[in-house]
Amino acid sequence: MKKSLIKKLDSRWSSKVREYGMCEKCHKTSPLNAHHFYSRSVRSVRWDVDNGFCLCVGCHVFSSKFSAHKTPAEFVEWAIEKRGQEWYDDIKERKNTPMKYKDGDVGELLRRML
Repeated sequence: MKKSLIKKLDSRWSSKVREYGMCEKCHKTSPLNAHHFYSRSVRSVRWDVDNGFCLCVGCHVFSSKFSAHKTPAEFVEWAIEKRGQEWYDDIKERKNTPMKYKDGDVGELLRRML
């Protein structure tokens, strides 16, 4: 897939996740980041909005007490508690489903993020 199309999809995904409007953990309203539960390198869920969490910068990266990057085990426990075991099982299954996107798939991927 062309880099320009990947950037467009990444931008749309990030905007869609941040539409939540506040940090899903602490409820701060800015600045907000979009965090991938499963890494961006996992293409099968890279642009899946269910794989995203809207987090403030503290809960995303900076806090040593709770952050998706500094305390990942706590983040995973919190995410499953927040969204439920069914969500976790579903996103994990989608993550493990091989997916090879082509340039022609971009339109459908963008429509899913409306």
